[in-house]
Amino acid sequence: MAHQHAHPHTSPFHQGPRPHRPGRSFALVNGLTFAVHLLLACVAEDLLATRVAGQINLGVVAILAQGSLMLWSAARYDRAAAHEEAAYEPEGEH
Repeated sequence: MAHQHAHPHTSPFHQGPRPHRPGRSFALVNGLTFAVHLLLACVAEDLLATRVAGQINLGVVAILAQGSLMLWSAARYDRAAAHEEAAYEPEGEH
């Protein structure tokens, strides 16, 4: 037999459970946030122009919140990717 499997009764076409893919949630959260921000910029200019404090308006607050969300979710994605990579390393390579 040219190719041996780890378990003799496992089909070569059997796939285990799909691993969690943090990149998908990263893209979904940040993409939806960008879409909402863009929609507000197109249809609710007056709302985004509402002053909050001094020269700061809701548009500035929204873009700062979006930037913070992107940084936070990127850090989570990076931690998840590093954790997943470490889980697949052989024991001797840590």
